[in-house]
Formats: sequence, structure tokens, C-alpha cells
Amino acid sequence: MLATLNVQMQGHTLAFRDAEVHLTNQATGATITRKPFLDGSLVVRDIDPGVWQMKVTHPNLTLPIDNRPIRIFDQRPPTLVPIPVPADLFRDSPIRDIPDADVGPVQALATTARDRALPLGGKASGEVIRASDWNGLVGTVTDLANAVLQLAALVSPRGHDHPEIAEKIAEVQGNLRRFAESFGHSLLELRREIEAGTLHQRLTDVLAKGQAGTDLKDRLNGRVLDLHRSLQGDTVLFSQQLSSTGSDIITGIHELATQQSDGGTAFLADTQVKQVLAMAGTYFDAGTQTRQESELQTYRQSTAKGGPKLGAVFTIPAA
Repeated sequence: MLATLNVQMQGHTLAFRDAEVHLTNQATGATITRKPFLDGSLVVRDIDPGVWQMKVTHPNLTLPIDNRPIRIFDQRPPTLVPIPVPADLFRDSPIRDIPDADVGPVQALATTARDRALPLGGKASGEVIRASDWNGLVGTVTDLANAVLQLAALVSPRGHDHPEIAEKIAEVQGNLRRFAESFGHSLLELRREIEAGTLHQRLTDVLAKGQAGTDLKDRLNGRVLDLHRSLQGDTVLFSQQLSSTGSDIITGIHELATQQSDGGTAFLADTQVKQVLAMAGTYFDAGTQTRQESELQTYRQSTAKGGPKLGAVFTIPAA
């Protein structure tokens, strides 16, 4: 008894249109090549039962979607074979080529239905209709109905859009968006590290010049070290902490200035003290930021007012 194979592709529906199913009988070497419908279904009737090698290919892929042996059982119900199609297989692949209307699967199914219906004709009046003839007729009509439905979907007007290009543009946009987000986070963390490192270095020198006490050193350096621990935090929390740190540094430096013998005039006129006050003032004036762009702008203003911050890292030789 000949059997029936029912293949059902599942997953990335856009790949169903151009996929091809290749079947090779491992016993006889017979081959069958069919294309599934747009819904990923494929019915192959009157096929020899046994072990077949199934390979599912797609023109946009160099490797098959699926390649494995399957067993078609000697039974009247169809042997169901699901084929998972992961969407990851088609990520960063070439733009798919959409034909105007591929009616190949419809033609193949209609031809099969015709060949199966021909032997059922020629009945004489009063002749008994066998169960196998009736089941064959029902299967033929069902296949023909499915072919008509698929044909109607293929030739329906679709306008002048280009879904394959729209899909690729959406994919590229997603890749660019992920790259931009990753690069933006890395840049922001780098700028935060530069700001906190420069502030810590300059503040240490200023506190040493003013001969600050241990309590003041521990308090201000502790605030800067807290910034180092929050480099990967979100913009709202980090900028709020940075603004508060700037306020504490301004207050601490003016307290230190009042402890100087000349009232702090020379101390406040020192270049490093001015740089630290300019940086701290910029942080305090910026306040809490809600956007990463605004936070980066704060660091640009800090560089403009407090001087460059990479001089200790990159030394430019004198001409």
C-alpha cells in the first residue's frame, strides 16, 4: 500500500515561500522534490513507505534548513513530519528574492490530483464503489481545493510594496540600534571614569596644598570613590550623585580656604584649586539629568571650564 507524507514547516514564516523539500528513498534511490505552500504545508501522496532522506533547502542559505532521515509508515493516515525553521538562520542573510507568483506547488498538486482521479473513472451503472476508490476521490478533491485556495492567495493583488526590502531595512535598523546603544553605554562609562579619575587626582592635590585634616580628606575622597562604584548606574542616579558630590567639594574647599593664614586668598587663586572648583560647579549646576546626551554635555562643559583631563595620560611633545 502506498503511503502519504504530510510535511509542516514551523517558525519563520517568511522562509516558507522559497523553501524546497528534497526526498530520496534510501532503498531505491528514487527522488522527489516539492515546494511547500505559503503556510509551510506540503502533502506528498502515493509515496513508498520506508526510510527517506529529507533535505530542506532555501536559496538564501548555504546550508540546509533541515537534513535528516525520516520513516514513512505503511498506514492510511499521513505520516506527519514537522520542520522547525529558526528565524536566526535568516538573520544578516541577503535580501530574499520574491517571485511574482510561484505557482509551482499548485501545479504539482493539481497534476497529482488529476493522476489520482483518472483511474477512478469509467464506472458502469450499478457498479460497486469500493472504500479505497471513495477515499482516493475524497483525497483528490481535498488536494484540489487546497490548490485553488493557494492559487487565490498567490494571484491576489498585493500592491507595489517590497516586503523583502522592508524586512532587511528593519533588520539593519535593529542592528544599528543595538550597536548604538552598546557604544553609547560604553562611551558614557568611559567619560564617567575619566571625570571621576581626574576629579580624584586634582582633589587629592588640592587637599594636600591646603593641608586638609583627615576628616575632610576622608569625607571628600569618599564621595569621589562612591562615583567610581556607580560608573555603570543609570543617568538619573549617577548625575544626582555627581551633583551632590560637586556641592560637597565646593563647601569643603571653601572651608579649607578659611583655615589658611591669609584667609585663603592665595589658596583660592591657585590654578588647581580653580580647576577643581570649576568642575564641581559644573556638576552642581547641571543637577539631575534624565538623558544620556545631557550628561555627556555636562562633561563637555566641565572640560571647557576645568581644563583638559587626559593630559596625564597623553603627553604632547613640545615642538
